[in-house]
Amino acid sequence: MNQRKFTTFLEKLTHSLNPEKITEIAKQEDFCVRQRRITPFNLVTCLVAVMASSTIESVADIQRRYCEWSESNISYRAFHNQFSKPEFPEFMREVLSSLLTDWLQPSLAFPEGHSFHQFKQILIQDGSSFAVKDSLKKSFPGRFKTISPAAVELQVTMDLLADQPCSISLTPDTASERDYLPEPQTLSGCLLLLDRGYFDLEWFQNLQDTGGFYIARCKNNINPVVEAAYREDGKMLKHVKGKPLKTVQGKLFKRQRTELIVSWKKGKHTITARLVACWIKREKKFSWLITNLPQEQFSLEEVSEAYRLRWQIELLFKEWKSYANLRCFDTGKESIATGLIWAAITAALMKRFICHSAQRILGKVLSTRKAAMCCTVTFCDTMLGIMRVDRKATKLNARKLINFLGRYAGRAHPKRDCDSGKFSLGLQLC
Repeated sequence: MNQRKFTTFLEKLTHSLNPEKITEIAKQEDFCVRQRRITPFNLVTCLVAVMASSTIESVADIQRRYCEWSESNISYRAFHNQFSKPEFPEFMREVLSSLLTDWLQPSLAFPEGHSFHQFKQILIQDGSSFAVKDSLKKSFPGRFKTISPAAVELQVTMDLLADQPCSISLTPDTASERDYLPEPQTLSGCLLLLDRGYFDLEWFQNLQDTGGFYIARCKNNINPVVEAAYREDGKMLKHVKGKPLKTVQGKLFKRQRTELIVSWKKGKHTITARLVACWIKREKKFSWLITNLPQEQFSLEEVSEAYRLRWQIELLFKEWKSYANLRCFDTGKESIATGLIWAAITAALMKRFICHSAQRILGKVLSTRKAAMCCTVTFCDTMLGIMRVDRKATKLNARKLINFLGRYAGRAHPKRDCDSGKFSLGLQLC
């Protein structure tokens, strides 16, 4: 164990979760006007610990843990009133925002000289929805009204190199995903990975004009004009030049990927981009990727491998839904439901932060999914030390937690990860 890195981790953890900071956020959001028996700091630390380490079904589960940890006798009604406050969701959202800022740090990097080392950030944008109680359908209408009348969607921008989200919005399931894309002017020098739901040529052009880059899946109905085409082995396909894509699509080689330079006419402007075509044998159709990465710097293979990294955000959503109680509570009150969703994400964020810190401290590749599963008893002991501002107990249990993750949260197939997993493009631990 690297003692210097462990000390840095412990200082960052206790600095982010301290009574003064959490109380100040509570006052700013009018969640707490004056100190009461249920303090904002104790509420947050207990709530995060319960969300992260056990399955909850009601506010009563949290209340029992709070009474045990705070050694107090708080009635259910008094405890429930804290969650019923209209300021509760905004308070939890601001706590999450503060932790996102404090804990966003690189955990992965491309080596110097690598073609992807030049990007300031590699971002992934996506959304994930889940059902909430039907009585919330006015606040959170669902897209599939017969199956889930009420549903919410989490719109997330993930920083791949930090392996953490950097922006999270909570919306009704019916909200447009494109409305939550980052502003193009904030992405200069960055690479953005997108699914086909975000396909928007004008937005891509705006991103390119501000110095940003993208790789996205295309819709199947695109029909640009082909300016040039090359097979994966480098052979030029002269017979498709100047023709609409749909008229030549059947002539593309299926045993190799094909790279095409294509253009769209948009009013007085022409939008030019690279397309990568890959035949999906199982579905009997082509899959298309669009990018503005320079052809001379980024090969067809690198573009395809880079887009596969978009899967990391799907794994993030799976962690949230499986190991953070994101869908376990049953309430028909909007403020409680929203606040508990933010609390669940805060718990998941904390487990990822601890996992990444353990990687640096131990110099070992860990699985964030296994770390999320392993954060139980020792994690709660660490949070109890933080809640009681007992530095000695916090340090002792945090050390136990790091060592526990080192033993039981290691990646199952590190060699395979380098060959075909997230390290296959050249990513390394920081």
